This record gives sequence, structure tokens and C-alpha cells, in this order.
Amino acid sequence: MATPERRTAPGTPAVPAAAPAASGPVPVMAPFGWLLILSAGIGLIMATWLLYGTEYDGMWAGYRDGIIGTVVVLCAMALNTTLPKKPFLGLLGLCGILLILFAVFLENETAVFVAELASGIVLLVGTGLYASGRRD
Repeated sequence: MATPERRTAPGTPAVPAAAPAASGPVPVMAPFGWLLILSAGIGLIMATWLLYGTEYDGMWAGYRDGIIGTVVVLCAMALNTTLPKKPFLGLLGLCGILLILFAVFLENETAVFVAELASGIVLLVGTGLYASGRRD
């Protein structure tokens, strides 16, 4: 007959378990970039409602920036889906560049200038952060 094997502890594994390997840095750039993109779009839409005047220049700036702000918010929402991210990031970058160009080269009142310039800068920074924080 075989001699029974004696175990020291019934639940102890034969090979000690190693600590789990670190998977990399915590992704904070892309979510922060997405937050900046969304806040730029919402801020631009709110500026068109609250800050722009009702005269000719204010109305056209409101139409122009309202459309750009809506596109920015829709693109920000599309970044959280399974759709490809590159076309939306390109469109967001284009919107940011357009906002800065509109602010610099069109003669509008100060509120329109500041809103377009600030939204364009925040949008470009957010797009850059989101693009740099992606892993795919």
C-alpha cells in the first residue's frame, strides 16, 4: 500500500502567487480632455444665449457659434461610443481652429470675441489631451 502524503496546510498553494503586474498609468488625460471638450461646447452655446447681442453682428455670431457649439457637443457625445474616434477628433480640432479664426479676424463686440477665443482655445486643448490619452 502506498503511504499517504502529509500536507502542511490544506489551502496553501505549492507555488506562491506573485503580485499582479501593473497595467500602466491611470488614464486621466482622455477623460479630462473630454470634460474640456464638453465644457467648451456647452459654454459656447450658453454664451450665444446669454451674452451675444440682438443686433446684426450678435445674431450672426449667435447662429455661427450655436451651430459650432452643437457640433462640438454631439462630437463629444460620439467620443463615448464605439464609433471610430479619429474623425470626431479631426472635426473637433477644425471647430476649435474656426472659433479662434472667427474671434481674431471678424470684427465683433468684446463678448463675442472673448467667448469665441476662450472656447476655441479650451476646445483645442481638450482635443489634444483626449488624443494624447487614448490607448487604441
